[in-house]
This record gives sequence, structure tokens and C-alpha cells, in this order.
Amino acid sequence: MKSRLYFFAFVILPLLVIQVRALENSDKLFAYLQDLYNRHDKNLHEFLLAELNQYVAQFPDGEKTAEAQYLIAKVYQEKGDKQKAVAVFLKTIYLYPGSPWQQESANEARKMISTDNAFKDKRAGLLPLVDGVAAGQNPADRYFHYLNVAMALENSDAYAVIVNDAKKFLVLFPEDTRQDSVFKTIAELYAKKGDKREAEASYLRLEYCCEESPLLPNARYNRGVILSKDLGDHKMAIQVLSEIAAKHPESEYATAAIFKMGEIKKEKAKDYAGAIAEYRKVADAGSDSAQAVEALWAIAEINTDRLKNYGEAIAAYQEIVDKHKTDKRAVAAFEKIGDVYKDKLADYNNAAEQYAKIAEAFPYYEKAPDLILKAGALCEDKLRDYKRSVEYYNIILDKFPKHKSADEARKKIDKAMAKMGKQ
Repeated sequence: MKSRLYFFAFVILPLLVIQVRALENSDKLFAYLQDLYNRHDKNLHEFLLAELNQYVAQFPDGEKTAEAQYLIAKVYQEKGDKQKAVAVFLKTIYLYPGSPWQQESANEARKMISTDNAFKDKRAGLLPLVDGVAAGQNPADRYFHYLNVAMALENSDAYAVIVNDAKKFLVLFPEDTRQDSVFKTIAELYAKKGDKREAEASYLRLEYCCEESPLLPNARYNRGVILSKDLGDHKMAIQVLSEIAAKHPESEYATAAIFKMGEIKKEKAKDYAGAIAEYRKVADAGSDSAQAVEALWAIAEINTDRLKNYGEAIAAYQEIVDKHKTDKRAVAAFEKIGDVYKDKLADYNNAAEQYAKIAEAFPYYEKAPDLILKAGALCEDKLRDYKRSVEYYNIILDKFPKHKSADEARKKIDKAMAKMGKQ
């Protein structure tokens, strides 16, 4: 019995004394911070923000912590950092439901969002967020909810606050299963801020720390885009993107990654054969018609503009017409075939035939009458086949009598007939 009393006297009592002193220090420290705040001295704003943030970190569950968080927002408000102020008001709303400072923060945030022009474009989306969450949610859920909500501010100043809060989430809730989502949020915030190197590194952190995360395909895709577009490391970008196709073939990002590799090889590496090979994989995948058309179009352009392989270009455009008739670019591909025949091969016979076919294949295409007119003009001016040109001009009068090209067709018929008479 005596040993238990000794243990209480020598171990438990000192711990209780430390806790009481901590509470006393907390109260005294907050009183000091209130005193500083009440001065409203703009020269002390940065110092006060640092002190208030230190207080929140030191006493995360303290009785005055919600008020300290509210004061951080008020200091930002006084400084004119409106976006940061609203971000911290939202944080107070979501992290401290049921406290009087939740309502105070909601009132301040609502007033700022409703009246300040800085929030005019986002007002409709932000105002409902001020209502916060139910008090029954656990701290991790509330914190995670706040991070997602704060992204709606869409402002670089606000992002600076949110990225620090996202990092605090990782420290406060190290066992939370949503850490991969927070890693991704941090990377996205850096990217939105324009800090591309930090964004790329943060996506890489997700790869290292969350090897089984379902967010990996998205993270790798975004990292690959940043590496090429913003950092100019095209070789590493291709390596990262190729991992998506290899390791996540069923992911929605697999085809997008292959397409992006095609773009990089075409535009940055000037590896046209390699680009065509990547685009061909996309075209043959068949999962997304729009993306397949985009890939075929790219193949056609490379063959036309870079490799001068006009037969392959025509074949790619024809594949769009044959396999993707419902795509809005099918008719444009039809026209492109005619352009290649005319402009690259000087094959006016096939060019005219191609332009004229559009009226049959796509009778409602707004440019159909003009293209038939072009077909007639090629026959008249390049082939000296006046009879055929008149046949094309008559198609316009027959199928499009009210179109503006009809008057031009009538005039051309007269001229072509006169030329025929002289032959």
C-alpha cells in the first residue's frame, strides 16, 4: 500500500502539476495574444500571425484554440489578405463546430463573400460552404472536409494557407487512410500556385509513400505532364507516362498517357515515327472514339507536314471517315483528303471527286455547296473538263438551289458552256 502511495506522490502528482501549469501558461499566453491583437498595429501583423499559429500548434485541443484560429483570420482580414482570411474562417467553421467562433467565422466569411468584389465570380459556389458540417463528425473528417472545401477559393493566396494545413493533416492524423488524397491535394495546390517543381515532387511523394493507392495513375499522369510541359524533362516525362500504361492498363489514364507520349514525341522530341506508333495504339484501342479520332488526325498531320507521306495521311483521314462517321470531325477529314490530293499531290481529278462526294456523304454539311463549287472549278481550270465541271455546278442548283453558291454556279455554267463551244 505504501509503495502505491509513494508512486502517486512521486509520479502522478508531478504530472498533474505540469498539466495545471500548462493550462495556466495557455491562459496567460492567450491573454498576451489578445492584448497584441487589440492594439491593431499593422506593424505587428506578421509577428502576431506567427505567435497565433504557434499557439494553435502548441494547444491543438485547448479551450481558446478556436478563438485563436478566428483571430488568425481577423489579422489576415485587417492586412487586406481577403482570400487567406476567408480560408481561415472556413477552417474555423469546419474544425470547431458548435463553438461560438464557428458562428462568428461564418458571419464574417458570409459578409466578405457577399459584398467583396474579390469573390464575385465564386460567390454562388462559396456561400453554401459557409454553413459548415455537423458537429458529430470526428476531427479527421472535419479537417479533411475543410481541405476539400477550401480548394473552391481558387486563389494562389488562399492556396498558400491550405497547403500548410494539408501538411498539418499528415502530422495530426498519420494513420488516416486518406493520406494519399492529401498528398495529391498538396501537389495540386502547388501546381495551382505555379510552383511546378514542388508539385512534381509532391506527386512523386505519393508514388513512394502510397504504392497501392488508386490515385497513382492520376498522380503519375499529372507528374508526366508537368515534367514535359513545365520542367522540360521530356525523357523523364515519357518514362513516367509509360509506367501508367504498363502498370495500370485498365485505368482511365492509360490511353491518355499513351496519347500524351505521342504529343511529346511529336512536338518536343521530334521523333515522328515514335509519335505515330503511340498514336496508333490509341487509335486501335477503340475505347474512346473522340480520342481515337484525335490520334488519327495527328497521324495524318505528321505524315502530311513532317514526313511528306501523303498516302499514309490520306489513309489516316479515310480511317476517320470509315470508322468514326458520327464524330464531328469526320466530314472535316473527308475534306482534308481532297486538300491533300489538291495541294500536295496536284491530283485534281481525285481532289474534285473527293469534294463532290461530300454532298452525298454529308448533305447537311454547311460547306458542301462550296466544296462542290470547288470541285467544278478544279475540273474547269485545272483539268479543262468543262462537261464535268457543268455536272458539278448543276448538283448545286439541284440540291442547294437557295444557297449563296447557287448564283455563282449559274454564272460558272454559262462560262463553262461557252468554253465547251470553243473546243
